[in-house]
Amino acid sequence: MPDHIVELKPRPRGRVTIKLAGGRFFTVPLDQTRALSVGTALSDGEISRLDRIDQYYRGKSKALLLLSKRARTRAQIKTALEKLSIELSIRDGILSELIETGLVDDRRFAREYVHLKSEVRGFGPHRLRRDLTRLGVGSAIVDEALDGSFDSEKQTSMARELALRRTGGGSVDERTARRIADLLRRKGFDFEVVNRVVYDLLHRREDEGALE
Repeated sequence: MPDHIVELKPRPRGRVTIKLAGGRFFTVPLDQTRALSVGTALSDGEISRLDRIDQYYRGKSKALLLLSKRARTRAQIKTALEKLSIELSIRDGILSELIETGLVDDRRFAREYVHLKSEVRGFGPHRLRRDLTRLGVGSAIVDEALDGSFDSEKQTSMARELALRRTGGGSVDERTARRIADLLRRKGFDFEVVNRVVYDLLHRREDEGALE
């Protein structure tokens, strides 16, 4: 129903909060308030317009805040906007804008995630696939990010390095070997790779300083 303005309050970053007599309020850019003042009567259509502007800027601000901290997937931004009770058409518009400007890019996210988590955390392909899927990245993009990055030789090398760090290069008993096997499976390496590395651990000579 129609209402009128009872307060116009300046906000940071060139915005103004508009409070209506009925208790509703909207925060919009200053340039959207040029013709408004305390006492201005607003029609239902004008109130709806201010509401949609408020939704857009609330959603955009939230998305940019999240992206300023670290990269996010399309699904993560979508979920964050849904929690703000923003209309579907406005959510879709914000998301499309972020994708078009390159601020949200699932392909880039997947490539960087694979590189970082494999190099720093020692994650194998199965763990990376599970994590990226959980973050909402599509299967085709995940396949593309992992393609050619984890052949058997690369996996074996990574798994051996992890095992070597855990054992310090010394001999291991069966109990320790089982713990190493559990670790490598959690890291996401192929079953065959885990078995090969654990076999090497159990059968190398005690005086060897590195895994064969």
